[in-house]
Amino acid sequence: MTESGELGATRWIVGPIRWALYPSLWLWTLVCIGYAFSNPESMQGVQVVKGSVMVVILLLCEWVVPYQKRWGMTWRYLLRRDLVFIVLNGATLALLSTLVVMVAVVVSEYTQGPMSGKPLLAQIVVGLVVFEALQYGVHRTMHESRGPLTNFLWRSHSIHHLPQQLYVVMHAVFHPVNAIIVRLFVQLLPLWILGFDPQAVLAYGSVIALHGTISHFNVDIRMGWLNYVFVGPELHRYHHSAESHEAVNYGATLVLFDLLFNTFLYRAGVPPQALGLKQENGYPGQVAPLNAFLFPFHTSPVSSAEAVRSSVS
Repeated sequence: MTESGELGATRWIVGPIRWALYPSLWLWTLVCIGYAFSNPESMQGVQVVKGSVMVVILLLCEWVVPYQKRWGMTWRYLLRRDLVFIVLNGATLALLSTLVVMVAVVVSEYTQGPMSGKPLLAQIVVGLVVFEALQYGVHRTMHESRGPLTNFLWRSHSIHHLPQQLYVVMHAVFHPVNAIIVRLFVQLLPLWILGFDPQAVLAYGSVIALHGTISHFNVDIRMGWLNYVFVGPELHRYHHSAESHEAVNYGATLVLFDLLFNTFLYRAGVPPQALGLKQENGYPGQVAPLNAFLFPFHTSPVSSAEAVRSSVS
């Protein structure tokens, strides 16, 4: 027996979830996209249903077959940390992603740009790559660059790295400044400039939402060779590693730029030893939401690179 899901569950439950859940989530996403294409008047409602059903399924799986019990959701962290961030930020990151897709679809109806009217598949591919390029650049800058501005950006982003656990609801632990930067300037800005059609926005936004939702999933699902294409739990767990040399994998949906710039780390079936940032290294505590919200506005010069190094346990 190991701690990775076999505890409290038989192998016949673990195996199908490990290998079939990810393609099943893709199938569910494609079905919802297809229905929305056929019923454009229901496009926004479909996004809400798609995201809600997915989150419920993931939470149920985490309860039945947790990958690491030490990373699991507890009442203490749920009530004193996670729910505070959910309320203050408006929703979990998965629901926020869904709302952004809905807004993007509406905005795209009134914009014109070089991608407007291009073949749908080309728009989807370009949308994913442009989003990932911007996201990778901003994300890596937050972690590794030095200077007053990037110090502020790291402090804002570091709130998401405070938890020493990893599960779906914990995805909601983020600072509003970080959310504004990523969701508005990374996801919506290229939409306004390039002028994607609503169907393309729905499709590539749904793929982004899918991988954003599962990236913090505390269940042992395996993606196999698709880890060299898409970002899933196997890769993103290492981004939250307490070991500085493992805290890479800056991609959110595609691993393209991690592969290009040598920030890719993949160890099949091997979890990080520890996660998060430590209070003794100057960060807010695990259950100190007010301190976390004020943390980006502290003036002490902590560079992001030094911040990552100080996370080593």
